[in-house]
Parts: sequence; C-alpha cells; structure tokens
Amino acid sequence: MAYDASIWRVDTEAAPARPTPHADTVPLTWAHDSRTGEPRYIHDAEVIDASAECQCPACDLSLTPVLAGQPLRRNPTAHFRHPKGAQKDDCTLVAARLAAIRHLQERGFIDLPRRRMSANAIGFSGQGYEGWAEKRAERVSITSAVLHDHATALLTLDDGREFLVDLTGQRDAGSDGQGRAIVTLFLSDPAIAMMSPDEIRARLRLLPDIRWCAHWDDQALQAAASAQAQQAAREAMDAWEAADEAQFHQYLPPDLEPSIALQWRRETLLHSEVKAILEQASQIATPSLELKVTRYAPEEFSGEWEDNTLRVQWMAGSTTLSLEKTQLEERQGSIVPDVICTLREPRPYIYGVTETWLDDAFEELVEDTHSSQRWPQTLLIEVTVTHGIDQEKLRRIQALDMPTLEIDIGSLGGRVTRDGLRHLVVNETIGKRWVHHPALRWRHQILETKLDQHPVTVRFQERLAELRRPRLLATPASEWARIYLAAATEFLDTNTRINKARRAHRGPGPEPEPLREDSEPWLRLMEAAEALAAHGYPGGADHEMVGGAGIVSRLLSIQHNRGIGYAFSTGYQVLNAIMQSTPGYQHWHTLYLMAVKAYGLDARLTPGQVERYGSWRQSVIDKVNAGDETHLRPGRYDAVLGVLFAEMAPRLANGYGRNPQSE
Repeated sequence: MAYDASIWRVDTEAAPARPTPHADTVPLTWAHDSRTGEPRYIHDAEVIDASAECQCPACDLSLTPVLAGQPLRRNPTAHFRHPKGAQKDDCTLVAARLAAIRHLQERGFIDLPRRRMSANAIGFSGQGYEGWAEKRAERVSITSAVLHDHATALLTLDDGREFLVDLTGQRDAGSDGQGRAIVTLFLSDPAIAMMSPDEIRARLRLLPDIRWCAHWDDQALQAAASAQAQQAAREAMDAWEAADEAQFHQYLPPDLEPSIALQWRRETLLHSEVKAILEQASQIATPSLELKVTRYAPEEFSGEWEDNTLRVQWMAGSTTLSLEKTQLEERQGSIVPDVICTLREPRPYIYGVTETWLDDAFEELVEDTHSSQRWPQTLLIEVTVTHGIDQEKLRRIQALDMPTLEIDIGSLGGRVTRDGLRHLVVNETIGKRWVHHPALRWRHQILETKLDQHPVTVRFQERLAELRRPRLLATPASEWARIYLAAATEFLDTNTRINKARRAHRGPGPEPEPLREDSEPWLRLMEAAEALAAHGYPGGADHEMVGGAGIVSRLLSIQHNRGIGYAFSTGYQVLNAIMQSTPGYQHWHTLYLMAVKAYGLDARLTPGQVERYGSWRQSVIDKVNAGDETHLRPGRYDAVLGVLFAEMAPRLANGYGRNPQSE
C-alpha cells in the first residue's frame, strides 16, 4: 500500500501500514549542526560522540540527544529533546524537511520538470494568438543543499547556479529578485522526521509534480513565446514587422481614430501580401467570362399574351494563365494598377458556349468550335480589401480596354494563413471577378447580331416596319437620301474628331467618348435606311455600307474631296488607302472608280497621283474584263447607292463591274 503525500510518496510495502502521526507525537530524530551547518540524524557518529552542536532547525534552540538503548543505537525511542517548556509548533515539520534535504544532497541530483511559458499577441483584427516556449525536463547535479529558511531550501548545482525549493507547495509564481530559479513542492509530512537515512532513501522519492515558480531562462522563454505568438499573427495575415509599422506611420494622419487605423493596417497588410504573392507567381487562375444580353418585346406589343423575352448568354470557363513577367504599380495609360502581368506565349484561345432562352425556356446551346481570339498579352490586376473600384477608376479601366481582374480579399472572410492566402490568390477563383475584358465587348456584338437574327426579333421588326411604313412612305426617297447622307456625315465626322481628341488626351480627366449606336445621328441614319428600304432601296443599314471604312464613308470622302470617317484632309488620301485594300474588300473597287469620275476627283490630283491612280485603275479594269470574281461586286447595293449618290446612278445602271451571279 502506498501513502501519497503530494510530491512525496511513502512506500510501505516492506512494513505494516500505520496511520500518519500528528506532529506533536513524532519523535524528533533530525537536527541542525550549528557548527558545520549540516543536517544530523540522531544516530550519526557526530551526535553520539557529542562533537555535533545540535539545534532545532525550526526554533534554533539547542537540542539534547537522548540515546536510549545504548549501545544498541537502534532503539526507535532515540530522539532529540527540546529544553523543558519550549514551544514546538513547527519543529517536527521543519525537521522532516531537513531530513529530506539531507537525502537530496546525498542523492546528488534532482529531476527538474519542464518549464513552459506562454504569451499572447493581438492581431489587427482583434483576434488573439498564443505562443509557447519550453525548457525540457532535466536531471541536474547538486553540490550542496541547505535549508534557506523554515519553508525553503537553497540548492547549488555543479555549474554554480542556485535555485530555491519552496517546501510548502503553496508559493505563487514569481522571481525572488535575485535571478534564482524557484520550484515549489509540498513537503509537510511529519512522518519523515522519524525516519532514518536508510528509510528515507528506501521509501521516499520525488514525484513529478514539482511546480516552477521562476526559472533561470524565464526572460528568454517569455521572449521566445512572444515571438512565436507574433509570428502566428503574421502567418494569419493579422500583424506585420516593426519596419512595416514604421513605414505605415509615415502616411498616417495624426488625428485618425485608433479603430480606423487598425482597420487600415489590416487592409494595407493584406493588400501588400497579395501583391507580393502575385509578383512571385508563375500562373494565376482566372474566373469564368460571362455575358448576358436580354431583349424584350417592343412596347407596341407589350400587351400580348406571350412575353417573347429573348435571352442569350455566353460563358467561357475558368482559365489558368501562365505568366511571363509581373510588375507592381507601373503606370498603364491613365491608371496605376496594383499588378501588371505579361502572359507567357503561346497565349490560349478563348472558347465558350452560347445558350439561347425564350421566355425562360431553354432553346439551344452552341459550343465555340473555332476561335480567332487569343487572350490579350497584358493582364491588369486590382487588389481590394474593403473598398472596391470606384466609378472613375472603372471608367479609366474601360477606356484602357485591357482585361482587368479584381481580387477582393475582403470577401474571403475568416482567418487565413500566408500559405492559404497564396493558394487562394494563385489557384482559386474565389473572390475574383472581371472588372473589364475586351473579349466581352466583341462577344456582345455577336450576341446582339444573334438576337437580331432570331425569328422572334425578325417577326417583331417586320410588324414594326409595317406600322411605320405609311409614315415613311409619305416622304419621298430623295428626301430620305438627303437625311441619310447628312446623318452619316455628322456621325462619321464627329467620331473622327473624338478619336483625334482621344489620341491627344493627357491628364487625369475623362477621355471623350465616341458616338455609339444609341446616338441621335445614328438613329436618324437608321430611320432613313429603313425608309429607303420601304421605298424599295434596301441595304442602307448594313455594316458593309455604314461600318468603319464602309462604302458610304469612302464614297462621301471622294465626293467631297476630304476624309469623312478618315483622319485625312484630301480625297486622294482616302483613295490611296482604298488602293491598298486587302482582297476581301476589292470587289467594291469599281464603285470608287465610278465615284472618282462622277465627282471629278481625278482632275484635282497631282501628276504623281494621277500616274499612281491610273496604274491602279487599269489593274482593276483588267481584272473586271478578265471576269476575276475578286473584283466583281455584288449588285445588292446598286439601287440604294443610285439614290444616295445620284451622279453615279447612270454608271451603276449599266451594270459595269457587277457580278452577274448576284443578279
């Protein structure tokens, strides 16, 4: 059976069990030698031969050895006696502690428990982080062990270090102010005071619940724990280095509220960390590209039973782009994006699928089987935390017309480590969105065309045309031709001036925006084209007629001997551009030969220009005479062009240069 006295255990397997005695009934068999300072047992030779000057370790009174049973010297009644009438409150307890210290010194070592210390750090978010530092348990050699006072022993180690052993088991943590280590353990069993050295050695051993009050390395352990807590906060993107804090303070308004400053710290930290991750990244996962165009029934038919709402949606899946080079905060046009990435060649093509829905009912899905559109060479990235991209910056990004990706770190939520953040930024699409992508503008035009060609749209347009037809026919075709050319000239001239201003634009102000298809001149142009079609002259609204560098723009430039839709000052400069046209546009060349003759442009040319034009004109004639279809024009626009450009009508009517298969 074992008796547990906290950190001491009395092993009684070799002897009958006995109750724990009261201190007043325990014989005092241990004393303090005032001459040598060593503990003395009642049967020590120095006690027997009276060479030891024995004192009570508690009350310091002289003790008299009572050696009953001599010369046997093993009589258990042998003890030290106090002077008659002495108060003996703690004497037996202190003597027990003295006996244990004697045993500890004879043993020559002590097993010290591990020393573990913690520290806390508070991150910018208010979240707490804990760090730990530990000194492992160790066995140390003892060169001396003495009672420092009634409740404390002073141990000296073989390396010269000293530490105190509090024997009450109740001491609070803290230093003694002299840099010594302190442990506390419970040693208040008076039964030890009546044991012999052999019994102590045989029956007592130190249990592992010694508790540290102070350690030699406490300052270093505390510093290590604090550093670990700070590192944990930094790993969680919730703290930064002292140098970062100093730099942050340079730009901090002096009257800023502490709570706002704390928020700014976290935003600045996350913003900088993401940019650093991107600067080292060799690839980045980008979210899908999505575009939806919805077209409702015209107001004239809004009361019909069916909604006839058309929706087309194009989607391209998430793409991981390989990066060749990454730059931070380099000016790009009128903005300074957070990150500018150059894509590695070969850049991938953009493929997607197009869905068509009518009144929320699915109609069809068409996959892109061919794509001529590669990813642009440059990718811009904006990193946001709590404040997104404002309207002014969005306008500048759109004017720059480069793919721009926003990474919204604030939308990720929760705590994230540096490695976790790197994974999210590089490999995931969470928190990412396209602010602008030039592919979507091009796709928007394709989707609009698809809606224009849908049977529902065609049916509505036919019905609308019938409703407008009487009004359009009330005005002569010649008047509509005048309106058409005036609107076309205004639209083309205005956009030429705007584009010139855009090229010369400098400074932070907005660039001028060109006229689009919702502008007043364009709407007048389209109305006139519809009216001409009602009069029997279709085609005026086709892209080949009124698109960029279209037929109307070129004929007007030749007619007025100046660039209309071109940033040129003379008709010959436009004619020179026509002479360099690619094969896809050469079948319209006979129209321009007619216009030069009809409007007398050839009479305004210099001798050198006449020679160049004459050579080109003859090559066109030769191609036409040879029946080369690349120079034979479709006849679908001859009628409307004869109304718009009356001086050309006779030449158009004779059919020269027209492809007979188009009639």
